[in-house]
Amino acid sequence: MLQTLGDEINSIAKEYNGIGGRFEADRFDIYCSHTEDYKKIYGRIQSRMDKIVPSANLRLRMGVMPWSKDMEPVQLFDRARTACNMSRGPYKEQLRIYDEKVSAQESYEQRLVNDLKHALEAREFKVYYQPKFKIQSDVPQLAGAEALVRWKHPELGMIPPADFVPLLERNGQIRLLDKYVWSETARQIAEWREKYGIMIPISVNLSRIDVFDPDLESTLDDILRSNSLDHKAFQLEVTESAYTEDSDHLIRVIESLHKKGYDVEMDDFGTGYSSLNMLSSMPIDVLKMDRDFVRNISYSDKDVQMIALILDIAKTLKVPVIAEGVETEEQLQMLKKFGCEMVQGFYFSRPLPADEFETAFIKDTKTE
Repeated sequence: MLQTLGDEINSIAKEYNGIGGRFEADRFDIYCSHTEDYKKIYGRIQSRMDKIVPSANLRLRMGVMPWSKDMEPVQLFDRARTACNMSRGPYKEQLRIYDEKVSAQESYEQRLVNDLKHALEAREFKVYYQPKFKIQSDVPQLAGAEALVRWKHPELGMIPPADFVPLLERNGQIRLLDKYVWSETARQIAEWREKYGIMIPISVNLSRIDVFDPDLESTLDDILRSNSLDHKAFQLEVTESAYTEDSDHLIRVIESLHKKGYDVEMDDFGTGYSSLNMLSSMPIDVLKMDRDFVRNISYSDKDVQMIALILDIAKTLKVPVIAEGVETEEQLQMLKKFGCEMVQGFYFSRPLPADEFETAFIKDTKTE
């Protein structure tokens, strides 16, 4: 694949009076005479990729920096790379040209990165909680919650997670934020236990970078120990991105955490083949069904069949399923009929600050 990609890029570079080279791994750079045929070049290379392995989806991302007077090649490539990085993601344009919009986005993201350390020290990040409910009984019962982070910036206002979480994952600083969320969540669990005499288990996310942190286990243990909590206080959500890199290491980490008593949730189950591959090898306590299946359950026979299949798989594995994104009574009743054990979503509540969550769900409700 890389050889074919290199050959095609070399051919294009020659046609456009330029040079092409492999920078590293699967990244190639082209430096050539100015042209407006960016889509033509992208389409040509993508078409060549599609022909190599027809049975696989090989997705090309391309960033372009048009020539600019007095700008050195290194700067041009830096900006092209920025545009390319902004095309990362399943719903992003795969061809991005560096322009004023991209420049403004780059400045915005750089500010968020620069402000991160102060934001953590000033406790600008707020942990919100979305409840999970058991639904097979006549009256739904609180089963726990998921911790979700928000950034209340003093100048930029409330920044949505989609703006900063992927950014911090890309530059490796998500670990700092995750530790903050874990610590704040553990403190809150301990506070609720002290006030109400019950322990609310909370799901916290483990990013791909967390999984490869050699101090992960000791960090989690120390946070729980300092709040006098046992391992069942945290339910560890492993995200889809963690499955696709060094699965052997991931399995070892999850097995070690599981032996200590942590419950492990597989997030976004059903969205990728990697999830299925990991099921037979990794100790999983809960499957979280991706919200896209639930969203279309009322009118998509295919998604109904997928939900039934996922629940059958879970039943075979003897693990419960949490359906995410439940917003209507119809969705709730259909999931209940199919045998889904737990749900979370706007039908019960949006993610809430700790004090609002406490008032709405803890004061008069107890978990089993």
